[in-house]
Amino acid sequence: VEMRHGLMLQMATDLGKVGAMAKEETPYDAAVAGKAAANIAAIASVLSMDQFPAGSEYQKSADSFALPAIWEKQDDFLQKIADLNTAAATFQTAAATDLDSLKAGMAGLGGACGACHKAYRQPEE
Repeated sequence: VEMRHGLMLQMATDLGKVGAMAKEETPYDAAVAGKAAANIAAIASVLSMDQFPAGSEYQKSADSFALPAIWEKQDDFLQKIADLNTAAATFQTAAATDLDSLKAGMAGLGGACGACHKAYRQPEE
C-alpha cells in the first residue's frame, strides 16, 4: 500500500503541475509540462496487480482506498490501467507541444483516471 500511495502521490504532484497550467493558474512551460507528462506516463507503465495485492483493500489495510471490486473485476481493472497507459502516452506528446494541446490531452487523461477511481476507489471522507 505504501508503494501504491507513493506512485499515486507522485502522479498527483505531476498532475497538479500540468493542471495548474491547463487552468492558466501558472504560465505554460513546455519543459515542465513535458517532464510532468513523462513522469505520469512512467508511473502508469508500472501499475499492475503488483501494487494491489490481495488483502490491501479499503478497511482491511491501513490507508487503503482500494475497493474489493478490483479483485472481483480484475479484467476490467487491468483494462482501465491499459486505458490509463494509452491516455498517458498521448498526453506525454501533447503536454510538451503547446498549451492548447496540453488542455486537450488533460481531458483524456482525466477521463482515464476518473473511470478507474469511480469504479475502484473509495472516496475519501
